[in-house]
Amino acid sequence: MKVLITGGSGMVGRYLKKIIPNAITPSSRELDLTNGEMVRSYFYDNKFDYVVHLAAYVGSLHDNIDNATAYFDENILMNTIVTKYSYESGVKNFLGMLSSCIYPDNINEFPIKETHLHNGAPHNDLMSYGYAKRSHAVQLDTYKKRFNVNYNYLIPCNLYGIVSEHHEGRSHFVNDLIFKIINAQKNNDDYITLFGDGTPLRQFMHASDLAEIIFKYISNNCCESFNVAPDINMSIEDFALTAIKVCHNGKMSIKYDDSKPNGQYRKDVDTTLFNQQIKNFEFKSIMEGIKEVYEYYKKR
Repeated sequence: MKVLITGGSGMVGRYLKKIIPNAITPSSRELDLTNGEMVRSYFYDNKFDYVVHLAAYVGSLHDNIDNATAYFDENILMNTIVTKYSYESGVKNFLGMLSSCIYPDNINEFPIKETHLHNGAPHNDLMSYGYAKRSHAVQLDTYKKRFNVNYNYLIPCNLYGIVSEHHEGRSHFVNDLIFKIINAQKNNDDYITLFGDGTPLRQFMHASDLAEIIFKYISNNCCESFNVAPDINMSIEDFALTAIKVCHNGKMSIKYDDSKPNGQYRKDVDTTLFNQQIKNFEFKSIMEGIKEVYEYYKKR
């Protein structure tokens, strides 16, 4: 089976490439996913059997707020082009990657089921990214229904893991947190500063777990779309305290900049469908995952 992985150098892609070493993983220089003619030619020339679309324009909550139009435009354009030319070139199997931030902010029933997706707008701070990703769900559902193709998506919770580059202010929360701990150690500081007040609740998943789940999804010939997350739901503060415990031997406190937004307070997702499709999956523990990321960046 000929598999294309977009975003192969990203957080999830770097792990998935190791699991599916024969997959085609073009760099952004080799294949600009916002260039329709380039994507069309590439897809028609290669005739893929399966497309795993991981590529996205992603970043922190605060960068989403500052650059909302880019998060909307880039993701809408990329997803539309990749999905369109996947189908037109004969790809029968497509797996997209969304985000739990697509779910409504005003929801009051937890954990959130997949059927709740269109019951309200995403949180205002992530409106552009949330709607761009939600639009891809609509696109894939439409292609599946209209053309009878196996076009589906996963909706993962907050991810963390090793990435090739760290951009302060743009990186995901966990990676940014670990860099703050490392910088505090280098500067002999006894505290780190986090944006918001630390109260929002999140499910956290190591990117290597999602890569394994994608591989199992393909191997098991799955044909449904569903949430993916461990059942543990913890506050930003509790996660940060755990990270300090794992990464630092001495005392280190947390200061909060509550002039910065918290984002959505709660968005834990229901995993009933996931557990039915990917049975008995064991997630990497939070402490093990944090340690892996910390030790990698500490050596750099």
